[in-house]
Amino acid sequence: MTEVEPVSLEVIANHLMRLGGGNHDDNVRRLRRFECYCSVSLSAEEFLGLVFLQNDEVVKIAPRGDSRTLAAVAMRAISFGHPRLTANWNLAENLDRMRQKLASRSNIFGEALVICEAKDGEEEYGLWYLQDGSHRALACATLMLLNEAQYDCQMAYCSMSKHAYQALDRTAAI
Repeated sequence: MTEVEPVSLEVIANHLMRLGGGNHDDNVRRLRRFECYCSVSLSAEEFLGLVFLQNDEVVKIAPRGDSRTLAAVAMRAISFGHPRLTANWNLAENLDRMRQKLASRSNIFGEALVICEAKDGEEEYGLWYLQDGSHRALACATLMLLNEAQYDCQMAYCSMSKHAYQALDRTAAI
């Protein structure tokens, strides 16, 4: 993960508001747990290693006790044939939307994700938790694993502890 620039929590909150969604307050509350905020560039390995959410809606593709990396969750979605898990998690529909974006432009990794340092048991699955952008990230990862899309630079807003911030790679910033 390479830091691109420091940002404020307000910048991230405004990004979340622009994207919409009904969980803005929950997202900001989780991000506020940390002291440092920045935009980062993710490598393909870091992108596929993001920790995916776990709740009753997605338990079929993110079962409790199993790997929750984005790659593992995408592989399960592929193996299950991209099911409709709930009204909010129609994997085939999400994948079709991303394929349409891919057909109309070359980069499907355009919108920044929002990630935070894994904490409270999430670190068992990886270093960085995918706080916002799970639908898009899952569709992109699925297309990558199906060899329908090439990875392109994925930017993310990141919330982390001072210790994690000090360990960031700042030498290869874009």
